[in-house]
Amino acid sequence: MLLEIGKAVSFVDDVGYKLNGEIMEVMSDSYDDVRLTDNVVTYWSKKKKMYVPVREKHKDSIFFEIKTASGLEYVFEKELM
Repeated sequence: MLLEIGKAVSFVDDVGYKLNGEIMEVMSDSYDDVRLTDNVVTYWSKKKKMYVPVREKHKDSIFFEIKTASGLEYVFEKELM
């Protein structure tokens, strides 16, 4: 799946309803500064002084803010369709 800010996506909420929305922002519980760069979630590495891809062990800390008709939802990448 192509990940971009502003891209239309679908997901199933906690109750089981399929919702449609638009990616507004990428966030993380593990990193302070994350962004989408060329379809890859990257974070600012203080050590390397540049944005680098999120490590596999921290992929579960990445989530997306999705704007839907009923408000904002927060969804993990694996939940997006």
